[in-house]
Amino acid sequence: MTDAMQIYSRYKDPQVRALVWSLLSPSLINEKGDYSKWMKTSWCADIYHQLSPFLAQLDNEPSELRAYLEHFKSWRLGVRFEAYWNFIFEQLKKQHQLPDYVAHLQIQGQKNALQATLGELDFVYQEGLKCNNNHALTHLEIAVKFYLLKPDEFGFERLIGPNGGDWLERKVGHLFKKQLALSQHIQTRQALAQHFNIPENKQQLQTQGLMKGMIFLPVTGEGSLNDSEQQLLNPDCISATWGTINNWYLADPSELGYWVMIDKLSWLEPQIYASFHDTFYTAKEMAYKLKAHFHNSLRSVLIARLEYDEQSQLWLEQQRVMVVDKYWPTFKRTLDTMVKYAKSRPTDKQKLSTDKE
Repeated sequence: MTDAMQIYSRYKDPQVRALVWSLLSPSLINEKGDYSKWMKTSWCADIYHQLSPFLAQLDNEPSELRAYLEHFKSWRLGVRFEAYWNFIFEQLKKQHQLPDYVAHLQIQGQKNALQATLGELDFVYQEGLKCNNNHALTHLEIAVKFYLLKPDEFGFERLIGPNGGDWLERKVGHLFKKQLALSQHIQTRQALAQHFNIPENKQQLQTQGLMKGMIFLPVTGEGSLNDSEQQLLNPDCISATWGTINNWYLADPSELGYWVMIDKLSWLEPQIYASFHDTFYTAKEMAYKLKAHFHNSLRSVLIARLEYDEQSQLWLEQQRVMVVDKYWPTFKRTLDTMVKYAKSRPTDKQKLSTDKE
């Protein structure tokens, strides 16, 4: 059993386990890479240790978390991830671990001479308890992403979301160029002054990004991450594979494991079961389930292979496979479109300059 799975296996409630994963799973992005404003893994680990006694109690009686999640009803995984972090910040405030925070703060301003919303800050929190400086604020933007390496695609578009409408470079660029840059607007400073009662000229504001998730490599073994991708990504997140309905079985060629389908909102939950379950399928049974699914839908499916661990007496997740339609991705861009987008990308020097500002 891995060290991470040993921690996750302590939590019998799936949603509490997902909350713990939201804290302890490795960053998707290499913290030592070109983008220097990623939140450190150690920061998340510190929060976990601060909340550990509470999390143990919550696991025994998870009604508070379940009631809280009812306020964030959505099939979007990012919304669920943000809900867990809302809950985390709320507990930190209740336990007096931070003075104050605000979530989903909308910034109002002028667009084309009309009043409009300029954007929204995921979280801003006050750091006074730790640094003895009540003027210190951190603007934190968070995301959770799952990307599949498509070796024959173009540039960073090789790392594509499971349903084909998203890719890594666009998300990272949006987070740094738009979401975090919103902190620099005068309207943002005014909104923060009103919420935290800190004058604009005394605010000491830093920005940080937090992105968690997984990278899926082809189950066929074809293709590999290029140098730029390896520099950008955290190698600890490159731990899963993807395949089509026609070749996913290469993940379990001996057909020795049991498989489960993971519901979309459960992708953040390490799969752990106390006993054999009627949703466990052999590889052959899973093949029939997947064929039935793709007969009616093109939506990608995440599955996990389980093994029984004698020491813990639990069924533990061993690997994940994202299964996609045989024609995935269904969208195709023209070469002209890709070249135009490539020309608009910042150079490495521009990226580094933006980070230091």
